[in-house]
Amino acid sequence: MKSEVTNAFNVLEDLQIKNRVKQLEGENAELQRQNAELMERCKTLASRVPAWPKGYRPTRKALDEKKRYDRRTN
Repeated sequence: MKSEVTNAFNVLEDLQIKNRVKQLEGENAELQRQNAELMERCKTLASRVPAWPKGYRPTRKALDEKKRYDRRTN
């Protein structure tokens, strides 16, 4: 009787492990698909030209301002 009980528990444990493996494989496949989508999205976002807001004009600071700042720190 005891061997039948342990055999039944082993079979139940095997079924639970197999179900868990199937569940994890499904989750893994879904994560791989999402990762591929995100990689494509990152590629498109990283390769596009930046769009400045309307009316924005980037300006460079004059070299004189930098020199004045360096003089103050000395």
